[in-house]
Amino acid sequence: MVSEGNGDMKVVLTKPLSLDGDASASADYKAPNFAQRFLSLFRNVRPGSDLTNFQLTPQFNIPKSQLQCFGESAYSFDKNLLQQCNNAESSLERFISVVAWSISTTRPPHFGVAPYNPILGETHHVSRGSLNVLLEQVSHHPPVSALHATDDKENIEFIWCQHPVPKFYGTRVEAEVLGKRQLKLLNHGETYMMNSPKLMVRFFPPRVDWIGDVNICCQESGLQAELCYATSSLFGRGGLHSVKGKIYQSSSMKTLYEVEGHWNR
Repeated sequence: MVSEGNGDMKVVLTKPLSLDGDASASADYKAPNFAQRFLSLFRNVRPGSDLTNFQLTPQFNIPKSQLQCFGESAYSFDKNLLQQCNNAESSLERFISVVAWSISTTRPPHFGVAPYNPILGETHHVSRGSLNVLLEQVSHHPPVSALHATDDKENIEFIWCQHPVPKFYGTRVEAEVLGKRQLKLLNHGETYMMNSPKLMVRFFPPRVDWIGDVNICCQESGLQAELCYATSSLFGRGGLHSVKGKIYQSSSMKTLYEVEGHWNR
């Protein structure tokens, strides 16, 4: 409603109607903030529930498909670590390069937003130099994404398959990423197998990080790596975005190198 008096214009907003007829409740109503809207989504979800089929409202989606976010870890980089994997002379040097490349594929997600779920049969293709990456949503229930990439210049091939299984734990959501990642250095006849860390979304304090164990192995060289992704505790203890581990010879279990640092640096 607009009223005029003494040459001044005043804008008066009328009280919203109350659905239950309580005028006082309507007068005190305030639009929920982002955190309240986010937590309201999980109001009726029990701890331990599988969130695979949980639907987010559009205001929580970013203008990207999950396929694109998945593929960006393969083709979005500043330094070509794949080339280093292929050009290293010894099997140990190549394995160290593969470990570094695997850590580099970890991407920092954003709190409170998520990409759109891809539909069955949706594809995403990107070419960068001699690297060609193709992704496809091969299953809808359960949601499974597949990636196949080749680098013709370096004679490298990698195949990924992932099936995220998110679960609600009251103060956080953890998404276990099922599936394997396979990297082939065809010039050297070596195949590297690895898994993915888990994604953790913590509500208090608001934080998104990768956690859990990652194992990398090469059967041809007998080398293995164990990596542990960790985050800081509720009270700030520990290292945020930290990764620790070791590289060892599987036959003798002898530790050759230790790994310590942060996956986002």
